[in-house]
Amino acid sequence: MVRLGAGESFQAGEERRRKILETAGKRATTTRASAGIHKKSKGSGSSDAAMPASRVRPERAAAAAGDATVEDTDALDCGVCFLPLKPPIFQCDEGHVVCSLCRDKLAPAGKCHVCGIATRNYHRCYAMERLVESVHVPCPNAAHGCDARPAYYDQDVHCQTCPHIPHRCPGKDCSFLGSTEAFLDHFTGAHGWPPTTEISAFETCSIPLYDGFNFILADCAEEDDHFTTTTSTSSSRYLFLLNVTRQPLGRSITVHFIGQELPSEGLRCVLSYSRLFYDPHDRRKFLGSHSLRSEINVECMDCSNGLPNPDDCFQFVVPDSILRNINKKDTIQVEVFISIISQE
Repeated sequence: MVRLGAGESFQAGEERRRKILETAGKRATTTRASAGIHKKSKGSGSSDAAMPASRVRPERAAAAAGDATVEDTDALDCGVCFLPLKPPIFQCDEGHVVCSLCRDKLAPAGKCHVCGIATRNYHRCYAMERLVESVHVPCPNAAHGCDARPAYYDQDVHCQTCPHIPHRCPGKDCSFLGSTEAFLDHFTGAHGWPPTTEISAFETCSIPLYDGFNFILADCAEEDDHFTTTTSTSSSRYLFLLNVTRQPLGRSITVHFIGQELPSEGLRCVLSYSRLFYDPHDRRKFLGSHSLRSEINVECMDCSNGLPNPDDCFQFVVPDSILRNINKKDTIQVEVFISIISQE
């Protein structure tokens, strides 16, 4: 956003924005002209050697502008809300631009926020729309493997669903930061935790759970259609942490999702445990059965503040009375069902 200096008015700020855009335009023109001269100096052997820069093939024009930089991204922001401009963009007769939402907000005032011209004279600024659509930036998670280059005005939306968003390791006093894929090697390599179990979402899987951290990587293929309950995101892999702790009366299991929370999605985890009991003296004599089932609304966790207190989480508790005759070092076999629910 354009920050106003001491005593500087909105109009002065807008004039500074216009000068920035004019300077950028001149630089771009100079760059294109230089590119055209460079092509011409190669000789007449090429069909477009003497072609004006404005008529160079698109891919070559893009290459010529590859070194271009935007020195002040504030020039790409709305002068009212200071958020990135995105189509449709409007301007008054003096060239002061605003986003479509702010144009509607200015309608009751009836005049431009800078020069005072009647807002009924606002019209589409197609040149600015083309400019902001052409400005692409690297994803902030490029260092963690993302090679996407979203439009400047669309980078926040991309970051909400980027599959390479780094997360902190849930291990105590561990400062590891990395993407979901990097976590998988870190868990076993650095901490010796049980290998991550890979399952498919919307399918019931029976998995052994150890005391401590157990990780599940649920895969939800984008082409799957589960009665329109799934949502399509840029990632189809969800990392869950099932933490098993000892309680006075049994074992407690809490479930957390390690990743970026999406407002359009809700995550559900169904845990089930069942056991049949037979007479220890006559294995053919059935005594009874016991089963537990809980559906858990899974909360998002990035581990930046450590693990939440189990007392603040929903706990799936398997009583010791059911686990009798099971060695304390043994795992417990639990059925897991993961679902992704659309909130829209």
